[in-house]
Amino acid sequence: MDYIKPKLWKGNNLKGTWEVSLKIDGVRMLRDGQGKPISRNGKPLYNLDHIPKDISDAEIYCGNWEDTVSLVRTKEFREVKDDWVYPLYPNLDERLFLDLVKDPTADYIDHVFKCARADDYEGLVLRNGFKSIKVKSKENYDVPVIGIQPGEGKHTGRMGCLITEKGKVGTGFTDKEREEFMDIKLGTIIEVECMSLTPSGKFRHPRFVRMRFDK
Repeated sequence: MDYIKPKLWKGNNLKGTWEVSLKIDGVRMLRDGQGKPISRNGKPLYNLDHIPKDISDAEIYCGNWEDTVSLVRTKEFREVKDDWVYPLYPNLDERLFLDLVKDPTADYIDHVFKCARADDYEGLVLRNGFKSIKVKSKENYDVPVIGIQPGEGKHTGRMGCLITEKGKVGTGFTDKEREEFMDIKLGTIIEVECMSLTPSGKFRHPRFVRMRFDK
């Protein structure tokens, strides 16, 4: 099965019948052509060979994101309990299923999302056939640039990431900005959007928003 990248919800009403499920803060497991567990970026995942081969898409979650990443990215054997595997395809794990709703309104989605967040879930995923929409929170931070990491591959000769005290920021830039930011002045304040901060105070899924010339 090809991975369907969900789109972000834009705060609008939806048409059609949608399956509403909880979104957990885990590591997504897909399979390569040989059926081996891989991440969304195609990197190998470890300690997951016990998962039935007919589960081609699942979320792995042991209680927090950082420990989960350590479990599945470490080649040395680490136990991944069955309870930490949440199948998404071909059958959605019943622990994640919330509702099947026709023409969900923005008010309904927002209410269910707030309830999910109150229970410490990352957000929601709504599915309608081959359409998939995710609903999650965002946080914005203004941070100074403390370093520049040159780009590689298609970004060779341009900026690859800006380094901040809260971690690297490598997405959200235009090609023109990547060229201009090769000479960015250290200490320049940028606004960064992320899903949240890790317990150690680092960005989760950061994206560059804009320069803060007013700061």
